[in-house]
Amino acid sequence: MKNLRSRLQLIFTSLIILAIIVWAGVFSSYKADSASNLKIYFLNVGQGDSEYIKLPYGQDILIDGGPDNSVLSELGKVMAFGDREINLVVLTHPHADHISGLVEVLKRYKVDEVWESGVDYPSSVYDTWKTEISAQKIPDQFVTIGTQKTFDNINFKVLYPLSSLKNSKIDNANNASVVTELDFNQFSALFTGDLEKTVQPEIYDKLHAVTVLKVDHHGSTNGTDDNWLKILRPAVAVIEVGYNNTYGHPAPSTIDLLKSYAAQIYRTDQDGTIEIESDGVNWVVK
Repeated sequence: MKNLRSRLQLIFTSLIILAIIVWAGVFSSYKADSASNLKIYFLNVGQGDSEYIKLPYGQDILIDGGPDNSVLSELGKVMAFGDREINLVVLTHPHADHISGLVEVLKRYKVDEVWESGVDYPSSVYDTWKTEISAQKIPDQFVTIGTQKTFDNINFKVLYPLSSLKNSKIDNANNASVVTELDFNQFSALFTGDLEKTVQPEIYDKLHAVTVLKVDHHGSTNGTDDNWLKILRPAVAVIEVGYNNTYGHPAPSTIDLLKSYAAQIYRTDQDGTIEIESDGVNWVVK
């Protein structure tokens, strides 16, 4: 009996050592803060969306700008000192909580290119946005599925809308959201704007499991359902939402659903700006 116990202890100890060696091997090549790493920042801009992506070779992408000019101070924290150029700005849709901060970004930074759906939306802020783009002669692309841009070994592509919405009138601008996916070797991130679950089935066949999901519509009940998550199965789910907001975002049912898929959940109202860094294989949330 004593020999059996000793042998079992030896086996157990060996398994622990083996596990440590395996995990050490997985992470030994990962270097945090390496210049060759991808960094995604989900900016704390209150009740709105804004994501800043710093690519490994210095290019950058800004998706949405939040409800006010707080995006400027947030960018100041994550962009390199003296960097006044953004390679690509994406407006998912022209609701105020996504576009307002972008107007000032256009004024303060050199923007090389803009992507948007071009949907017809009556808004003074949206009118100012279009005027500023025209005045600065910024290339403005009205994107649809298939639009993509490659930055070295990173691909950034549009999954929605499925057809041109330029000058189109739709009842719900949320469903004109430009949905984009970033792929970096084995790491991927899906940026969903406010696309609602009534139209999400239109792109089910374009989706796959992702590392990071920007949760639709601030975690509201109309942005996430079981069918959506069955396909995406995110390792990390980020909810951009304002503290103590009047909408009740995120919905408790959405949180419960994300937990049922064992996703790590982060919220800007609780965690502030969230940084995810990846070398294309491994990743870390800061």
